[in-house]
Parts: sequence; structure tokens; C-alpha cells
Amino acid sequence: MGLLSGGVPRVRDGCFLYVSDRGLAHLILTLRGFGAITFGHVIVSNVEPTAAVWRHELRHVAQYERIGLAFLPLYLWFRATRGYRDHPLERDAAEAPRLLR
Repeated sequence: MGLLSGGVPRVRDGCFLYVSDRGLAHLILTLRGFGAITFGHVIVSNVEPTAAVWRHELRHVAQYERIGLAFLPLYLWFRATRGYRDHPLERDAAEAPRLLR
């Protein structure tokens, strides 16, 4: 996904960060209404992440570490059945994480 962003990766807090306003990743983010997306230790963002966005995405990295390969299907299932607002992994990635410690 990072390579599809057309951006040049850099390492930040142990993750690869791709910031790009072009490429397939940008198109997918824009169509979904997202500013950033996390895949394991790879974070792709349309713009330089704010401190709050970076904390949120790092929380998703921690979720990936705990849940493993089940993260993506689980994330998509919650998204389909509960939407974004009531999504347990998104709520956990908010400012006060509590689901996975």
C-alpha cells in the first residue's frame, strides 16, 4: 500500500510513513474519506499527520501487533456491521484506548 502511494517512505516511531497526495493509495483514501490508513507497521497519509492522527494510527499499529493477521478481516467486519462511529477498534484508537492494553 505504501508503494502505491507514490511517496517516499521514511521511518518514524518504528513505522514506515508514506505521505503523498497522489497515487492509488491517495485515491483509495480520498474515496473512503480517510486521511490515513495503517497496515501493520506501514502508515499511509494524504498529508503530514497531526500529533492526534499519528497517535491514532500508532494505536492501530499496536492493535495489529496484538491481533495479528486477523486484524484486517476483523476491522472490515466491524466496519460493515457497526459502521465507523461504533467500531470497537476505532473507538480504541481514540484518545483514551481501553479495548486492548
